[in-house]
Amino acid sequence: MQTATKTMPPATGFGKQLEKELEPLYRQIRDHPIVLDVGNGKASMKLIHGFTKELYPLVRGTYRRMSMRLQHVAPHDCELQAALLKEVSEEVWHTPMYVNWAKTIGMRVPEDFTERAYLPETYAFILYINATSTDRAALEESCVRVFEPEHWDGFVNYSQETALVETISATGMGGRCFPKASDRLADGFRKHYNLTDAQVEFWTEHGTLDQEHTDMGLDVIDRYATTPMLQRRARESATLTMELWIRWWDAIYKADT
Repeated sequence: MQTATKTMPPATGFGKQLEKELEPLYRQIRDHPIVLDVGNGKASMKLIHGFTKELYPLVRGTYRRMSMRLQHVAPHDCELQAALLKEVSEEVWHTPMYVNWAKTIGMRVPEDFTERAYLPETYAFILYINATSTDRAALEESCVRVFEPEHWDGFVNYSQETALVETISATGMGGRCFPKASDRLADGFRKHYNLTDAQVEFWTEHGTLDQEHTDMGLDVIDRYATTPMLQRRARESATLTMELWIRWWDAIYKADT
């Protein structure tokens, strides 16, 4: 007997609404001083090396985090499972691409990544997005009891559906600022640092070429955040990602300029 396949629910329009709400935060990454300094050739190699180092935990863990998100998908939601698996298979190759980038700019691998601790802001950002991928109750148990009165001293009904919305919003909606920033970084490296298209491959791959991944994140939120509670979770999760991300890059810039 053939098992019925669950199809993705219809679009609601919420994804675009949330994207519009997040635009001021997206702009702070697209126009971050790191991006601007590389874009106009003012970034020192100290800053570029420091930036490259601090991003490595994010890059190396991406495909593993993405694979963990599958636990939050309904068993017969095959269309969504296939889309998430496609992302994982594409992200696997970005780690060696990033290592090649580090070698291109003269970093010692692995010494420059392992000889001293990472910034606290790096740990905060990585631990948050890791938690949203792996722990079904991460956002609710850690934050909801504090800022939502109805859950101050009562039950929080953790659910697979809520976890799916939270993890996709944290990375899929939160990540929508990165492609344009990555394009600007690639252009700056080519124009001002005498690097070739092949040498900046990591940045071009994560520019507009990578927009498809974040488009999928928006589509998932649009289709699955269908109640006021789920939409609130999506908004909280994406907003927290962006606020942590901005502070993370601010810390990198402060440490290496």
